[in-house]
Amino acid sequence: MNGELLMDVARSRRQRLERLAGLSNYPVVPAILDDSKIGPFTESSAIVCILAQFSITDLESTLERIHDKSDQLVFVNIDSIIGLAQDRGGVDFLAKIGADGVVTTRGSLISRGAEAGLITVQKLFVTDRSNLHRAVSAVKGAKADLLQIMPSPVLPFVVDHSVMRLRPVIAGGFIRDQADIARALEHGAIAVSVSSPELWNTGSANLGT
Repeated sequence: MNGELLMDVARSRRQRLERLAGLSNYPVVPAILDDSKIGPFTESSAIVCILAQFSITDLESTLERIHDKSDQLVFVNIDSIIGLAQDRGGVDFLAKIGADGVVTTRGSLISRGAEAGLITVQKLFVTDRSNLHRAVSAVKGAKADLLQIMPSPVLPFVVDHSVMRLRPVIAGGFIRDQADIARALEHGAIAVSVSSPELWNTGSANLGT
């Protein structure tokens, strides 16, 4: 990249990050797993969504459909896109077709995502406390913008652990209602990813936070 292009990429990434401040008012991040949920998302108050389990053949048109209807941010879970390589080329492809962010468990893809101008989210599955030391090292090395911790019910057990202080946390998994959202926020998350459209308009005012 030449210097001017690098500046444009950095500026675009900075603007996207600034827009995440809206999560303080609308802390729900819709998890969209199929095409039928696009309309409910674009009609919601949500700031950003995560696309997962789409086919690479539908991904570009899905991003265009969302961006044509709204200025909401769209992150893509690269690990779950059918037909998309989980490598630097795959990250560059996401940036090229208009994704705003990339979600992955792979720390090696985080730095490339940032270089490509994407907001980066490192996904972490916590199965027990014994894997947290290794997780902390991985998160520190990757330097993602955000950390997605799953499943959400583990947060009360790790709220005092250093992993919760490394990056702003999005909780995900086993979110059934507003009480679950509030519980995740009370235990250190700044936002919660949710697949149920009926919860996508949940704002801080609804939760008393």
